[in-house]
Amino acid sequence: AIAGAMLIGADPVTARRRRDSDQRRSTGGAAFSRTCRRFVISAGPNRNEEFQHIDDNLLIEIIPRDGGASKTVLNDNNNGPNGPNGDHLSVPPFTARVGDQVHIVARNEVVGGCELDEIWLHCIEGRGGKVKLTDRITSEECQSDANQIGVFFETTVRIKNK
Repeated sequence: AIAGAMLIGADPVTARRRRDSDQRRSTGGAAFSRTCRRFVISAGPNRNEEFQHIDDNLLIEIIPRDGGASKTVLNDNNNGPNGPNGDHLSVPPFTARVGDQVHIVARNEVVGGCELDEIWLHCIEGRGGKVKLTDRITSEECQSDANQIGVFFETTVRIKNK
């Protein structure tokens, strides 16, 4: 389940962090061909799965391995569940490299509940591949943070090669 605590520039709510994840394929191995440059993030093992449960805000950014400026690939900051008008969200394809990091921050902005779909990273070129970055956080698992404003989950995961 969710373990540890980490606050990085966040409101003083117990931020939950999984260990700086070793990536896991659904089959158990690790990661991607070093030549993969095009990725997409989804809410499941199918690269087209939209996010059904983002409550309230979610930021996903890519931090380059060379120390350059981070690139935001999803910023749902509408202070409500899912996207505008409750829309289910998808992340368009983006460029990244093996060695870059995926930084994920989920915030509760409205008291009363929090949850987040699992998050997967997919290589969409060459031989492809997929890696589960995080497990789903259910509203039951998030009960201790449901009535607090601030970060309820934060992690950074390095994109690794095979």
